[in-house]
Amino acid sequence: MSASVAAAAPKSRLDVVGLLSRWGTIASLVLLVVFFSLKEDDAFANSRNFINILNQVSILAILAAGLTVCLTMGLFDLSIGSIATLGGYLALRWGAEDKFGLGPYGVLLIVLLAAVVIGVANGVIVSYLGVSAFIATLATASILDGIALGYSDTATVQVGIPFQILDLGQAKFGPIPSPVVIMAVVMLVLWFFLERTQMGRHMYAIGGNPTAARLAGVRIKYYAILALSISAVCAVLGGTVADAIIGAGRPYGVGSVYLLDAFAAAFIGAATLRPGRFHILGTLVGVLLLGVINNGLSIMGAETFWQYIVKGAILIVAVFLSGTVSLRRQGV
Repeated sequence: MSASVAAAAPKSRLDVVGLLSRWGTIASLVLLVVFFSLKEDDAFANSRNFINILNQVSILAILAAGLTVCLTMGLFDLSIGSIATLGGYLALRWGAEDKFGLGPYGVLLIVLLAAVVIGVANGVIVSYLGVSAFIATLATASILDGIALGYSDTATVQVGIPFQILDLGQAKFGPIPSPVVIMAVVMLVLWFFLERTQMGRHMYAIGGNPTAARLAGVRIKYYAILALSISAVCAVLGGTVADAIIGAGRPYGVGSVYLLDAFAAAFIGAATLRPGRFHILGTLVGVLLLGVINNGLSIMGAETFWQYIVKGAILIVAVFLSGTVSLRRQGV
């Protein structure tokens, strides 16, 4: 009898940890919404502010969604901030100059194709030159920052930007800002890609066990190139929306402010519903959690440093719980 009880105890503890790891971040999000609603009812708990939160996190969500595709394979893309900065600047500058004579939509297409080229270059360096994704994308980020500053001569583009490009950040569909719509489309497409296509399942297989995936015939090098290309396209789209919101093409500092939060959102998401596994729904929860924290504390008048403290604490707890479940699954 005593042996049975002793054997049951670890299972009970595992269930508690598993429950917290799966639902802890969602519970934290709900509790934060309730807390801020009670503290700042008029300012926080209204549809206008909730839409405002979605608008505030839209660019972060776009970048984090693309990053999540890479993380499913265990690839760290540190170049997304620099890609976003350069891509947004080129979209607005080339749009203002009517570069290539293809009109605003033609310019956007070319900038997105340029993002694919950057992603392919990252993928080739990682897959065929054997450089770790961490180092390769860090180096790419430095190169792209230099290109942006050199090509722009550090000058911001503010005049002659076509309204079609500005609408990416300033238009509305009823009460819904266009960045929120773009965010929803990107996350829905990438969710479907990862969860409902064979390529997405192959990416998860590579991230889970690359050796087994290779033996099963999965082309790991090809998928690394694909993942980094998707991440680059999302980064350019996010950077373009960010510049369109303020109506200016800036050659520096646009994407860098989202880099760490994008990783934080993805890692918080990996501790949501499916601990230890990166997925788009989890990333969305992570993005919303960060957005509610920033918005709620700002409305309360809290000092900015509290936002960093709270976000860091939640990230540590989420990753700890996710790691604990993963280790227990492996019998460690």
